[in-house]
Amino acid sequence: MKEILQIIREGNDFVVAGHVGPDGDSIGSCFALALALHKMEKNVQVLLEPYARKFEIIPGKQFLFSGEKDDLQPQIFVALDCADPTRLGEPNKAIFDRAKTTICIDHHDTNPGFADYNYIEPTASSASEMVFKVIEQLTTPTSEISAAIYAGIVSDTGGFRYNATAKSTMETSARLMEQISFTDIYNELMHMHRFSAGKALGIALANSGRTQDKKVVYAHITKEMLKEAKANNADLDGIVEYLMGTRDAKAAVFVYEKSGEEMVKISMRSQGPNVGAVAKALGGGGHILAAGATVNGTIPEITKRVVKMIKREIKIYEKQQQ
Repeated sequence: MKEILQIIREGNDFVVAGHVGPDGDSIGSCFALALALHKMEKNVQVLLEPYARKFEIIPGKQFLFSGEKDDLQPQIFVALDCADPTRLGEPNKAIFDRAKTTICIDHHDTNPGFADYNYIEPTASSASEMVFKVIEQLTTPTSEISAAIYAGIVSDTGGFRYNATAKSTMETSARLMEQISFTDIYNELMHMHRFSAGKALGIALANSGRTQDKKVVYAHITKEMLKEAKANNADLDGIVEYLMGTRDAKAAVFVYEKSGEEMVKISMRSQGPNVGAVAKALGGGGHILAAGATVNGTIPEITKRVVKMIKREIKIYEKQQQ
């Protein structure tokens, strides 16, 4: 981390980017770092794809780059919450490739350390918590920085529910809460949703099932179903977590067709079995307990294939627990 801190202190021109399909952790960590760099009087641009309305509560969107990406020639490119350069998306990866210096701050255990300088901490609750450790050594966090970090932590821990939530996570969050209106952020991220998202959840549950042993719960939504509900992919956030709350389930799978694409997205959650290994085998990535992938194929065949792979991981996990 010392080298990363030195590079940031000495650098002046930064591009900060998160992964495709940005979630709260990706957005929060990017905006928090951008706010800190701006406070240090650095030039900074943030590269993020469009994101769900609920994440608009996270401060820092003024740093979003809206120009021609071909014109970006950054001195320093910082990739956040991204386990692989391809997860930046093709246009942003091209910018990453031509940057003079690259940095990666990430908490995915599948990250090989693809940048020039890497700060990887697989046990961290979120990239946001890691970024906060960096920011604290560079400048005094403002209320906006604290809000962005808090939002990222809340998002990636499922409101402090997931196993990666450590004592340090709660201690950091308590410090952040002293500076911000944390209930507004928490309620917006964890409880508010569009009417169409509620309809999408209902459709997914109507198309749900589980294996005979009750250990795997699965559901799906097609593009036609989404259209009928007047919903979009952003409205599907949280469905796999709801499935994971099914009693007796060891793992949950949600499969859906991405609007505007001929691809199928797989989201997985687990109570112990390694769904990260399943995602990696499918060309995706993530964590042991939360992972995903995007593949070609039909929903029935992909669901059948993924459930079979997860059942294998459940057997491995249960054998290890004996």
